[in-house]
Amino acid sequence: MMRNWFACELHCHTLHSDGDFSVEELMRTARERLLDGINLTDHNTDSGVIETKAFSSPVVLTGMEWTTYFGHMLVLDCKQYVDWRDALPDTIDQKMRQVHENGGLCGVAHPFQLGTPICTGGHWDYHVHDWSLVNYIEIFSEGCPFLNSANRRAIALWQSLLDKGYHIAPTFGRDWHRTANNKLLSACTYLLCDGETLTPAKMKQALLSGRTCVSAGPLFYFETANGESVGDTVKSGATDLTFYTDTKRLEALKTGDKMEPETVRLLTNGGEVVLEMPWRAGAIPATVDLLPGCYYRAELWGKINEKPGQLLAACAAVYTK
Repeated sequence: MMRNWFACELHCHTLHSDGDFSVEELMRTARERLLDGINLTDHNTDSGVIETKAFSSPVVLTGMEWTTYFGHMLVLDCKQYVDWRDALPDTIDQKMRQVHENGGLCGVAHPFQLGTPICTGGHWDYHVHDWSLVNYIEIFSEGCPFLNSANRRAIALWQSLLDKGYHIAPTFGRDWHRTANNKLLSACTYLLCDGETLTPAKMKQALLSGRTCVSAGPLFYFETANGESVGDTVKSGATDLTFYTDTKRLEALKTGDKMEPETVRLLTNGGEVVLEMPWRAGAIPATVDLLPGCYYRAELWGKINEKPGQLLAACAAVYTK
């Protein structure tokens, strides 16, 4: 089945918690920003979800942001309520298992945000013993600049977990509370899903399978000659890869933000750069010797609003047998 990429915002708030959006305003603004899907993740409540049923777009995956003294965790599509109130630093694994037992996903929100007293629980202080219980990590949060100190640390955390063999998806979370959050309007998480239409189940499966691209605007990804892409397990050895950049959504939004891709990088275990080449429009082919038992992930670097040395996009990894 043909797979397609969909633009999504995975961290949203409304008047049902501390957001300034009504549900209707959130849905309308998401459509204006050409988002195909959103996760509604109000703090410690899913009471706004029923209001989303009145709208045909964007697609909504239900969720909640567990907001505790020790960290914020995004819990998606959990079929039964799991009590977050007694979660302690050393018991978070147990809580995540309960979420999974009820069909849900777990994502770490803004792990290195300033915590107490600036933002109670905003910093991730839980002691995760089994990181396979974590489905995704927000490596970019709150827009611009992407490469602030908190996001750099989040990328390093994700990289370290890949090095340990965990398959965890990277995401962007605007932590969207109000329309006035106008930093990099085009930033989103792109999800790779089966078919030509998006559904909540497909959003969930993309996160579960690690089929994501985190971007300031342009969609960026790579494929093997067999059509394998992020989240897939591929054969080792000499492999033909093709890197793609799609700017159609970015151009249609007309945000005024100027993004100039310059460099494509392919990284493997330990953050080693195994391939670096100039970006150009259109498909960019390369042949790479993929080592067994490794992961490979790609980054797109360039300028944002004339500022050089910016990470425009980072996609999830492929894994070798």
